[in-house]
Amino acid sequence: FDFDPDAVIETSARSRVGIRDVLEAVCSDVPHPLSLPDDDGTTLRAKVVDSWFESLRGVVCLVQVLSGSIQEGDRVSVIEPAVDDRKTTYGKETYSVQEMGIILPKRHRTGKLSRGQMGYVIVGLRDPRQSKPGSVLVLSKDLPMVADMKMPTAGTNLASVQSVLYASVHPMEGDGFDELAAAVDRLALNDTGLEVNKTSGSSNSDGGPFLGPGLRVGFQGLLHVEVFRQRLLDEFGLEAIVTPPKVPYTIRYLPSQKFKRPDDAPSEEVIEDLNLWPAPGQKYKVSEPVVNVRIMAPVDYAGNVIDLMKRRRGTEIQTKPIDETTWLFTSRMPWGEVVTDFYDELKTTSAGYASFDTAESDPPLQEANLSKVDIVLNDSIVDPMAFVCHKESVQRAARIVCTKLKENLPRQQFVTVIQAKAEGRIVASERIRAYRKDVLSIGGGKTVGGGDISRKKKLLEKQKKGKRRQQNTGRVQLSQAAFNAVISRS
Repeated sequence: FDFDPDAVIETSARSRVGIRDVLEAVCSDVPHPLSLPDDDGTTLRAKVVDSWFESLRGVVCLVQVLSGSIQEGDRVSVIEPAVDDRKTTYGKETYSVQEMGIILPKRHRTGKLSRGQMGYVIVGLRDPRQSKPGSVLVLSKDLPMVADMKMPTAGTNLASVQSVLYASVHPMEGDGFDELAAAVDRLALNDTGLEVNKTSGSSNSDGGPFLGPGLRVGFQGLLHVEVFRQRLLDEFGLEAIVTPPKVPYTIRYLPSQKFKRPDDAPSEEVIEDLNLWPAPGQKYKVSEPVVNVRIMAPVDYAGNVIDLMKRRRGTEIQTKPIDETTWLFTSRMPWGEVVTDFYDELKTTSAGYASFDTAESDPPLQEANLSKVDIVLNDSIVDPMAFVCHKESVQRAARIVCTKLKENLPRQQFVTVIQAKAEGRIVASERIRAYRKDVLSIGGGKTVGGGDISRKKKLLEKQKKGKRRQQNTGRVQLSQAAFNAVISRS
């Protein structure tokens, strides 16, 4: 980890060892706050470091005062400094400072904070997303001068709340959407990483015939998805269906005589919903997000780990011995391959001993030969089940998904036809047989009509018509296990 062994301080708060050494190291090694170039001692700029929601007081902001001072009773506004190509933004709302102080670690009310201090501020906000980390508090009377102010660099704080994968969340019961939406809104108060939109990932706003209404939610990672589902169950008693996570892809459209795009349409766009994927036959190039993956595993499983990386389209694979029994494996991998079942397969290949983490890659995108695969149930496309994979592995992945859906979908009174479609053609198919009643039996071991074959044919034909009618109007029940089949394609 590139640590200097001689610089590591031996300390333990429980044993009260090395406490003074830690405090002295903080004073000598941590740089003091730098003043802003235009600091005149009176203009307030307080950077929000963190914020959280409390049911009685609302949002509590942890701030660092970079210039000026703030005290109870002041009227303040929240602004977001410019990040990359985004300009500085702020609203017209003003808030009165209700309480402030420092944390010792309990709150100690002081009524005032000056330049160089860090403390908590309560201004009456009701949503933590109104004061994201990296935002700046300024006095309302100074709003006309915001354009000329030198703002602190937001760093990665504002960028870190951008979602890295998306999924649709639907209630188990068709009439539970309002209850689910209210529960997710409550969760978002204490989880600013959630990006919630009141539209599902299906082709219409109703969520399609299979899932009903839903929410499109952005997450920070796979662990975030699991924590979200568990919190819904523990805090609200709701079981929700979470569709397979999808990552944003960058589509660059190429000139085509068959498909004419509007003149004002962009030649490149980022899509998060696979319903916006280009139609079959359209010319385009796809860039997918990639990440740097680090895996630490016993050397006995080196072959399995390297083989897994190659199967998941990993490049620039390198190994480094940590000690006699442990190696460090690094690679650049597509983010779409990591967010599926990579972790589960890594644990399987290493007998549970491997661990991994990810980091941003430079460059963050790479071109790839990808294709979208739609899942079709009885001639109806299930939009949330669509997934993207490399064109070389489309047929293999489609067959695995269809087989797993056949094992997980419940048997119906009608035949269920499972198909996978890619580039406008069927690449895999399975059928689930319907339940069938013996219409020829009348009990007691006797059959209807005796030996008359015409009567038997009439009853069988009537049953066949009923099954065909049910297949056209019946609804296939989807479960979380069915969506997990799409996630795990190995």
